[in-house]
Amino acid sequence: MAMTISMEDDLKRDFTEVCHEIGLPPSTAIGIFARAVVRERAIPFSLSAMSSAERAARAYELSVADGIRRGLADVAAGDVVTREEARAMRASRVTS
Repeated sequence: MAMTISMEDDLKRDFTEVCHEIGLPPSTAIGIFARAVVRERAIPFSLSAMSSAERAARAYELSVADGIRRGLADVAAGDVVTREEARAMRASRVTS
């Protein structure tokens, strides 16, 4: 079944150029997108009003929070290193 898609001329030109650089006809790229939407039952990428800088900052915050969670889990499990053990490990790296 045929489908007609409308987009601005500049977007169509740029999209076609990128598709050709990848080695795909634009219709195949749209087909890949459509299959991903059907498979995932969602748009296969994040839609956000955040800027790339805001996304990067948020990713960093999530990374730090994850590190804190893992550290707390290690402490709760008793998997910790004493201050003396940490100093010995650092000293052995310096002399190695």
